[in-house]
Amino acid sequence: MVLVNWIRSKVSKPEEPKGKGCIGCLKHIPGANEEELIFAGGVLLPGTGWFCGFRCENQYRLRFRIPSTRTTSGETRAVPFPGRPSGETRAVEEPSEPEQPSAADVLATAMRAGRRVS
Repeated sequence: MVLVNWIRSKVSKPEEPKGKGCIGCLKHIPGANEEELIFAGGVLLPGTGWFCGFRCENQYRLRFRIPSTRTTSGETRAVPFPGRPSGETRAVEEPSEPEQPSAADVLATAMRAGRRVS
């Protein structure tokens, strides 16, 4: 038995793949640096770690009541990109349409118009 353990300790072990594990679902995110992790779909939550996507990040935020950087209009605020000089920021989503009034404003306008008619 001692000989078997000694042989096992001398055999080369397989190299672990480069990358990170998702905090939420433990899925492997391939990549050697931050850019490769982001290109692979990884999302970094500062102070917490890497997630395999926005879904796992959102579930984590909901579970631990961490406020989201998303605004009510659907756009995302620019957040500082870690590892870069503090002046550089990156936007996760760019608003593609002009801002529309919220559903509550549209409903209130329709109700006021209905009251005026009757």
